[in-house]
Amino acid sequence: MSNYTTPKLNKGKTPLSIPKGSSKLKELAKNVWYVSYTYDGKQFKVKADLNRIHDPYEKELKGEILLESIKQDLKNGYNPFNPLQWTEQLRKETMTLDEAIRQFKEYHTNYHSRKKTIQTYLSKVNALSKYFPNVLLSEITTKNLQNFIKSKIDDGTYSQYSVRSAKRIFSTFFNVCIKLELIKTNPMIGFDSMIRSKKITDERHVPFSDADLKTILEYLDAHDKYSAFFCRMIYYTCLRPSEIRGLKVENIDINANTITIPASVKKVNTNDENDYLEINSSFIPVLKELNLEQYPKDYYLTGSSVNIVGEKKIGENTPYNKLISALKKLGLNEKGYDLYSFKHTSNITKYKYGWTLSQIMKANRHTNISTTEIYLKKLGQFVDIKDKAIPVI
Repeated sequence: MSNYTTPKLNKGKTPLSIPKGSSKLKELAKNVWYVSYTYDGKQFKVKADLNRIHDPYEKELKGEILLESIKQDLKNGYNPFNPLQWTEQLRKETMTLDEAIRQFKEYHTNYHSRKKTIQTYLSKVNALSKYFPNVLLSEITTKNLQNFIKSKIDDGTYSQYSVRSAKRIFSTFFNVCIKLELIKTNPMIGFDSMIRSKKITDERHVPFSDADLKTILEYLDAHDKYSAFFCRMIYYTCLRPSEIRGLKVENIDINANTITIPASVKKVNTNDENDYLEINSSFIPVLKELNLEQYPKDYYLTGSSVNIVGEKKIGENTPYNKLISALKKLGLNEKGYDLYSFKHTSNITKYKYGWTLSQIMKANRHTNISTTEIYLKKLGQFVDIKDKAIPVI
């Protein structure tokens, strides 16, 4: 442990005489003042800006403030041999939640996270910051987080899905703060699992029934060829809508049966490498109908709601809005169907036709089986067991 002496404010030599009209303090103020102490045997003198002050009373006040400041700094671990380390530690200890959120956003931006993903994170952590204004990051506790989520449940804002989402986002946020060395422990650890909302969450991404799928595709083929292609591409490739929007003509190689998903387009981009997807034989005829060879290589595959292929990238919400519009016209908009329903339907169909979990995982470019299983949670609704006999025992 480092040893230091008690800091003292040195005001120089005491004047032997005081001129008429002056005072002892005024005469002392003419000297060079500094705070002195020894640390591990070495003497340190700190003048700061004391000697630029001409008013003796102000100089004395500033001197006392400097003295107390140095005392507190040393007491709190200040090391004059490594002042930057202490300053950085102090910065972290006094960091506000708002500043941590700014660094969190910067972290995800640098790692090329999708804009929509970042916005989803920020909506939750900014709401937390609003609930605890001006709070320090280090002051956030498990109880604080529980109280915040309870308040959102009580005012009807959070459904059970929202609770799960908030818990996941907060856990991610504080893990990033640990990675950035802003805190040491995640306050989400020990969060009360019994905190739940009774608000029913509207189902999303519901797989299509066979009849509804047929109805939707027939309607889209007749009235919206853009959406018909976009939805079939999700079904056959299991690419994410944002990834499909980013693909260009040059990324499709029908001869080699390959789709290249550039690193800049991928939702999950941990290695800055392109992904490659084999084109399923069922999808090739759909692609050939586009006659891609007639378009410039830098045109977007789904860039035009009129011609499908287009010069500019289609709007982020355009494919979704077009499908929802069609579902409303068909009276199917209250069943939880959306663009991701085609992906869920595709995975369930694969499983029913004999694909293994590992094969489905590879087709989705998932990194683990548990993610793939999410897409199969509705499988029981599409499996008929009435003719299945149980072996005799």
